[in-house]
Amino acid sequence: MKILLPELKRIFQKAPIGIVVVLAMDIAEIVLLSLIPFVVGSCIDGLFARNYFWFYVLIILQFLLIIFRVSNRVIDTRVYERIIESERNSYYENAVQTNSDDSQISSRLNLVDEIPNFFEVELIHMIDMFGGIISSLVYILITSGLLLFLVAVVVSALVYIFTMKFHKEIAANNIKLQDYDETKERIILSRNEQCFKHFARAILNLRILNSDLEAKSYLITDILQAGLLIFAIGFTIYMGNHTSGQLFSVITYIMMLNERVCEINEVRVRIYDLVDSVSRLGKNEK
Repeated sequence: MKILLPELKRIFQKAPIGIVVVLAMDIAEIVLLSLIPFVVGSCIDGLFARNYFWFYVLIILQFLLIIFRVSNRVIDTRVYERIIESERNSYYENAVQTNSDDSQISSRLNLVDEIPNFFEVELIHMIDMFGGIISSLVYILITSGLLLFLVAVVVSALVYIFTMKFHKEIAANNIKLQDYDETKERIILSRNEQCFKHFARAILNLRILNSDLEAKSYLITDILQAGLLIFAIGFTIYMGNHTSGQLFSVITYIMMLNERVCEINEVRVRIYDLVDSVSRLGKNEK
């Protein structure tokens, strides 16, 4: 992480105003999406009572989402693609001066995009993930009480703990895959069929291993989270003090919580990948 933060700071300084504007719109979109299950649930109850206030709120939210999404798409590309272009040119000039291997240059040019993409994709993903977890737990606590809240927290923690080791292995395998990618063109140009077959088999084995690790992670995650969802529905119905709209909101927030918790380890893998990318690009500059 020590090598990652200075690099992120350097990228941010290339277009601070543009990045902040795009981030602000992304965060606004995340907040609006987090509110929608609550608003839809309230809208359902309101329509049964012939009260249209939350229906109007829902319409306003949808229009705001459209405005933020369209504006974001327009500005986002203009900000980040210029940064990526600058980074690619800078890396290529440095690689030529240091006489780097052609295969390595080709592979690492793809890695150059990942640093600006942290602000465009990964950071937003992290904010959305934590925002979804917090908003879901807060609603569950306020609406359904302490018991369901604690069960949700415990199940979410168990999902993270039980799947953590699988994603660590996936991150380590990704580093090996990137090592192979940097030698790909060299292997192809060698015209050695046996060497290429060995190269292709090694990549295949790593991808199969990652797929198996993901399958194990999904199995544990799906069992725990299905149990949480079933318990939440049964508990909410058993308590009998929820309206139809509140029941809808509770179920939706449980599903949102499950989805966001699944993303925690995936984000960790992406951070490991990003640190590896920064390390490789840094070595090229020495």
